[in-house]
Amino acid sequence: FAQAVDQETTDSLSQSSFPTNTFGVQETQTQMGNNTSIGAPAAGNWLLACQQPEKASHAMPEILPGGDCTDQALAFPENLTVVWIADMAIPEHGSSPRSCKSGVEQYHLLDFREQLNTCSYVNVTFEPEEEQVATMGLKINLADQNVYPESFRMHNDVVNMIAKLWHCPKPSDFDQHGCYPGAGTVGSTEGCLLAGLVLKARWRDWFANKHGVDADTVRGMHPNLVISTTFQACWEKLFKYMDIEPRLIPPSYTTFTLDPSKLKDFIDDKTIGVVCILGNHFAGQYDPVWEVDGVLEDLNKENGYQVGIHVDAASGGFVAPFQEGLPTWDFRLKNVLSISASGHKFGNSCCGTGWVVWRQRKGLSDSVATKVSYLGGSAESHTLNFSRPAQPVYVQFYKLLRLGMQGYAGQVKNQMTVADFIRKSLASMTKDGDHMFELLDAVGKSQQRICLPVVAAMLNPSLELGFDDIDLQRAIAHGHWFVGGHRMSMHHPLTHETLPLFTDKSQDQSMFRIVVKSNLTMHLAGNLVRVIDDAVKSLLKR
Repeated sequence: FAQAVDQETTDSLSQSSFPTNTFGVQETQTQMGNNTSIGAPAAGNWLLACQQPEKASHAMPEILPGGDCTDQALAFPENLTVVWIADMAIPEHGSSPRSCKSGVEQYHLLDFREQLNTCSYVNVTFEPEEEQVATMGLKINLADQNVYPESFRMHNDVVNMIAKLWHCPKPSDFDQHGCYPGAGTVGSTEGCLLAGLVLKARWRDWFANKHGVDADTVRGMHPNLVISTTFQACWEKLFKYMDIEPRLIPPSYTTFTLDPSKLKDFIDDKTIGVVCILGNHFAGQYDPVWEVDGVLEDLNKENGYQVGIHVDAASGGFVAPFQEGLPTWDFRLKNVLSISASGHKFGNSCCGTGWVVWRQRKGLSDSVATKVSYLGGSAESHTLNFSRPAQPVYVQFYKLLRLGMQGYAGQVKNQMTVADFIRKSLASMTKDGDHMFELLDAVGKSQQRICLPVVAAMLNPSLELGFDDIDLQRAIAHGHWFVGGHRMSMHHPLTHETLPLFTDKSQDQSMFRIVVKSNLTMHLAGNLVRVIDDAVKSLLKR
């Protein structure tokens, strides 16, 4: 890491106007000779000016720690100091705001472009007014409800809007609380952890009453939670932190979804619940919540259980409500006890936004509620984290007002259209008459074709290409795009053993996915498809 200490110099350089080359990168002219050229973009995002060594008019400068460049032939002033920092410590003296901002920008500049990251589900597009709202929320501690009551009222308004979106029944104590039972969380991870804790507390009460044992005896037991192997990292945290046994059901790679017919073999009187994933992060398919609800209804009646469902709608919570033809998946199903979602994904809020809603307070959300009175009044908290900025709530509120129901519906429609274009483009790529890719997402593989705006595929195994989807991911990165390539394997949350993700595919098989977020326009998608095609051709030449 080289830090330019002379701020006036770096400012003048950053404000200079340089021509833009074919790849959209600013070109700079050095004084190293006339025989310079621009090469292809590199995966490391660096663009080098190349020349023949024998024609070089100057040698590369020597960089001295804390000193100056010894060769003044480069287009830098004499007083430019370059400092190499291998192991940073807090500096003895502070710096100007502009210097500090420049230091942050140098780190940021070396990242991938966030708009070209199709691996992540997190929203990266914000309007100027939205960014102003976010800055406003940075100054507010949402936990201090007595000082910032209207900001917390905004939080409750968002919870109410989302609860209604998911058809949560209006609680009988609504007039008392002014809010549906729910909370804003730090991403959906905190929402899932809270939902898991509530299921565990609910099970403890049920088990103690059913078997006539005291609370201490129940606390010494090890309950379990049933979930597909396509779970997200938040559930691994729950299993590790909250002493819960994972009951994992591997799906087929043709569906990526939980098989309801297998539930009876995994559920017993120590089962706290079943998690249905509404849009797994591997390929975007929805677990059939509507079928799981029916199976649990029968199992509960036959065995005297009270096993309920948590819907992990981290990705699908702001997509599924706007898709026509999808069977009922939300609180309209009797056994759905809670739903969580990431506001920062398809809810289009900023990173760190999450939401969880419970069917009712009694026996559910009240088991995680805490009261705080040392901040100048009495306030109730339903979150694991206490102090947190109001920024996510402000931005989510802005986005709900900005888009409205029609806006979200239109956005989902557009994203699915772009996803379909990418999917059809991949399907059209061939080698020796065979398809280059096998499509894996719901539209390409499953009978239930309503899913997230995600395209998932793998290189056709029958072609025996000599390279895999991880190699393809790296090759695509040369075109500045980042796609998610990975193996069809998972690590057991407790034993850390590497296991197959599916019942019918090797854990060594690779795949990749493309998440179509709101910023991925058809024009950008066309470029991505060309980059993928070029990457495949490049790998074939090797």
